[in-house]
Amino acid sequence: MRHAHFIGKTLSALAFATCMIAPGIAQAADYPTRPVRLVVAYPPGGTTDTQARILAQKLSERWKQQVVVENKPGGNTVIATLQVANSAPDGYTLLMTAMPFALNPLVMDSLPYDTKKDLAPVTLLTSVPSVFIAHPDMKVKTVDEFIKKYKGGAEEPIPFGSAGTLTFTHLGGELFASQSGVKFQHVPYKGSSPAHQDLVAGRIKVMFDNGALELIKSGRVVALGVTSDKRLPWLPDVPTIAEQGFPGFQAAAWFGIFTKGGTPKEVIEKISQDITWAIRSPEVVEKLTASGVFPGGGTPQEFQAFLDSEVKRWGPIIKEKGIKIQ
Repeated sequence: MRHAHFIGKTLSALAFATCMIAPGIAQAADYPTRPVRLVVAYPPGGTTDTQARILAQKLSERWKQQVVVENKPGGNTVIATLQVANSAPDGYTLLMTAMPFALNPLVMDSLPYDTKKDLAPVTLLTSVPSVFIAHPDMKVKTVDEFIKKYKGGAEEPIPFGSAGTLTFTHLGGELFASQSGVKFQHVPYKGSSPAHQDLVAGRIKVMFDNGALELIKSGRVVALGVTSDKRLPWLPDVPTIAEQGFPGFQAAAWFGIFTKGGTPKEVIEKISQDITWAIRSPEVVEKLTASGVFPGGGTPQEFQAFLDSEVKRWGPIIKEKGIKIQ
């Protein structure tokens, strides 16, 4: 009788556990049953928005539900992030954001959400390596020539432009300055386009950016090196910064997908798998690589590990340079 009683209790416990697990599994199996919102932390028309709309179209085809892109720029990605942080934990509101999301806790005294608790990583969407470019008047063609000419020789720091504070175009420049010993003066812009205009005009002298291919080809700027670990297919003759005396140097933009913290893990995994399928599909890969973007994908756990590595990579530079956002 005692043996039967033990078996009965065990079966009851298993049944209870199954009931507790079943809702998440059921939600994942049915997901999505209605339209999904993709909140983008940047304005329409830019690199981020373009990627978001390519992804939304592909996911809409797979899910047979509309994926609606909503652009919520501002606040160094805080506005869009807050909207998703305040959404229901059901996977129907997704966030597409970039590097500042992971680094804001290091540079802002307070945030209206808890990055770890209120948001859940889904997958790394894409990465975009940049190119170290200079105005032709600098009269250098390689990183080595640049350092020999300007390290310790310039009385005033060299003005370098970025697409904004805490973007990879900013931190890539700060990392290079720290490792090379060349003095830089950061000049932030609201996006890459106005920075390109000032670089071509000579008002700033150098920049780290990924959207200057036409400027490079036309000779209006000079490509000194690329920030990826390998040479870029569209710039095969431009060596990496790593192979020019800076082993391990890497600085790339990245874009990732998050959802509301507390969303059932089975739902998050389903979304992650479907986004990975979409971003790695042949037609999407072709569209992305044509514009200098590398597809990502992978599990939520892999994305979390990547986020941790980014904080570890950039944290010391942020502290060294005293970077803060009010």
